[in-house]
Amino acid sequence: MADDGMLLNFDLGDFSLKSEVKFTGGRWRDRVRAQRSAKGKPSKSWNGPNGTPLERARQFGKDNAGDGDDDADTPAGDRPAKRQRTAGDGTHTGHRTPYVKAGLPPGQVTSRLFTSNPTATTVFEDAQPEAEPAQPSNAPLTAEAENFHALGLSKRIAHHLSTKLEMKAPTSIQKNTIPQLVNSDSDAFLQAETGSGKTLSYLLPIVQRIMALSHNEDGTGTGTKIHRNSGLFAMILAPTRELCKQIATVLEKLLRCAPWIVSTTVIGGESKKSEKARIRKGVNILIATPGRLTDHLDHTQVLDVGTVRWLVLDEGDRLMEMGFEDELKMIVGKIREEGLKTKNEDGVLLDKLPQRRVTVLCSATMKMTAQRLGEISLQDAVHVTASKSDPAAAETNDTVFSAPAQLKQTYIIAAAKPRLITLLALLKSTFARKGSVMKAIIFISCADSVDFHFELLRSAPPTPNDTSRTTGTVAEAAYITSPANHKIALFKLHGSLPQPIRTATLKAFHEETDPCVLITTDIASRGLDVPTVDLVIEYDPAFAVDDHVHRIGRTARAGRPGKAVLFLQPGCEEGYLAHLQVSMTGQSSESIIQKSFITPIMLPKKSATDAEAPVLNSDKSAMKRAEALQLHIEQRLLDEKTGQKLLDAARQGFRSYIRAYATHVKDERKYFDITQLHLGHTAKSFGLREAPGGIGGGPTRRVVKGHAAGKKRKNGEGGDKGDNNKKNEEVAKPEGLDVNGAADEDAARRMRQKLKEVMNQSSEFNLG
Repeated sequence: MADDGMLLNFDLGDFSLKSEVKFTGGRWRDRVRAQRSAKGKPSKSWNGPNGTPLERARQFGKDNAGDGDDDADTPAGDRPAKRQRTAGDGTHTGHRTPYVKAGLPPGQVTSRLFTSNPTATTVFEDAQPEAEPAQPSNAPLTAEAENFHALGLSKRIAHHLSTKLEMKAPTSIQKNTIPQLVNSDSDAFLQAETGSGKTLSYLLPIVQRIMALSHNEDGTGTGTKIHRNSGLFAMILAPTRELCKQIATVLEKLLRCAPWIVSTTVIGGESKKSEKARIRKGVNILIATPGRLTDHLDHTQVLDVGTVRWLVLDEGDRLMEMGFEDELKMIVGKIREEGLKTKNEDGVLLDKLPQRRVTVLCSATMKMTAQRLGEISLQDAVHVTASKSDPAAAETNDTVFSAPAQLKQTYIIAAAKPRLITLLALLKSTFARKGSVMKAIIFISCADSVDFHFELLRSAPPTPNDTSRTTGTVAEAAYITSPANHKIALFKLHGSLPQPIRTATLKAFHEETDPCVLITTDIASRGLDVPTVDLVIEYDPAFAVDDHVHRIGRTARAGRPGKAVLFLQPGCEEGYLAHLQVSMTGQSSESIIQKSFITPIMLPKKSATDAEAPVLNSDKSAMKRAEALQLHIEQRLLDEKTGQKLLDAARQGFRSYIRAYATHVKDERKYFDITQLHLGHTAKSFGLREAPGGIGGGPTRRVVKGHAAGKKRKNGEGGDKGDNNKKNEEVAKPEGLDVNGAADEDAARRMRQKLKEVMNQSSEFNLG
């Protein structure tokens, strides 16, 4: 075909053609900024929180971007998708690029551990020489001055206490309580600090007066009038199953000197049919949780309360806090409605027992002026303390009961980002010397957070063929071992676990002979007496001062020394120290890390069959090793093969922690202000590189671990109607709040304001 003679001649100039780059993904501001940069135009700057230009804060290579430092309260769902680059040795290079093409993993952003943290206002005192240990305030009295027989107990009981239980002398509260309950029929309110022996204070008089009906109470005679079918004489109520089990264990040891007296427990978590069978066979002393006892009073006809002489309410303030007021009213009402029998079905006169029904109320922290439980149950009660016995109980002023005098209390100011590493450093230094600490308890606010920290600290995943009850609650620990202690046992306990697992775990912790750590919620804060607990760590502060006193009371019991450590964040939480009104010594997280990470850190094993655990960066300084450990934890969560379970646990633990943070009692919310909590930094303390969404927006739907799939958690400590806690460890999400829904800073600010309003209107309650 011939050329038509047209010639196209375009002048392209001196520059080359440049193809236009199209940016997709991420946030629109980042796309606009990248587009302007590609066109050679200067980037426009938007101001972030506190007036910081986002353009400056988000420059590549800056340490303070990517973890929420530049998006101080921006919800995680609205942050740009970014990724990090690491060098061949796994160290962070600091260079990040926007997520512009599909296929790049979002959310993999890291930041330095010790930058952009708030500065603590607390001035730490220089290290002082160790002072002389204080005289124990809850220790037994000297055997030369006091003995159990002189208090009105029989020689049989006194001999059993001294020879079998190795108790030579009573404590102060026992000295004041036992004669009162043995010789009098009046109600009593027992108030003493934790670990002072309140349980034996009411058990010994009950057993003494029941034995008084027997011919052979002192070992003489050939028979006895009392046996298990002689009637129910005492009922003891406690708020948790664990405390009921402990009371039953103490009573069982005491009753070895009187085997014809029978006790049992009805606490839920097991078949009601078996509980009814034990009641039908006969029982003299019944230990129960309020919910399950109410159920039996309604439906178990063989449960006759006509012979009941004692009703003991142990940890009475906790019973009321957990919402058992209606059940307690019903129990007290049914017992009082039933006529008092003067002889049992065998015709045995009950003249040695109290001639009226005696109520005994016990607590370490209950105030005397505004307590409804005393109005429900007590009549002309005697107020008994470790120092005195006061008949005018109703007129007694409020009394503040502190921790045992020999308990050493300290605090650590740790910012949110290095908080987890500080905990690991503290545990590592705790077990650095052999025999210095045998058992430690870590208190955490909610069950999901307990699950995450247990899975993080366990040395290896459980073996598939292990079918024991404690497979998921007992393991060897990683990160915190030392050359002096190569093996440290790790335990977890919370109310969402099935009752058989809880019982087996607590029993294993009691019997453990190696150094060990128990990670638990407040379910273990009341009344539990575990031998050789040397250290209590409040990783999450208690929801009220009373709970704080009970938590730290798990150590320094019966005259033993102990130590308690409280974690606080810089800012408003530092004011909590003055609120406690306790003399405490403090230190910073940096000092803990410097002291602890001078030795290698043992990482978790890949499998339980591995002979040795890998070591983390043994040639680095303490601070660099801390940053390497944080990076290792974050990369462990992002591992596609093994990290998904731990990542899910971290996200759920973070959400539950944020909700739990808002449930401090009203008077203390100024110290624990949810609006001041940095979500990005807090997420880093869970090994996350950005804060997950879903913190608010509807009620919690949480499946009970260990139960059949699809079963939702019922009210209480993981149980049924007869369970012992009417309030979940989880907090219902405030409806209408969705962290993923804030698209800019204004929306984030409105979300925080709405959250504050909801929290101010919410009722006060604690988590189990």
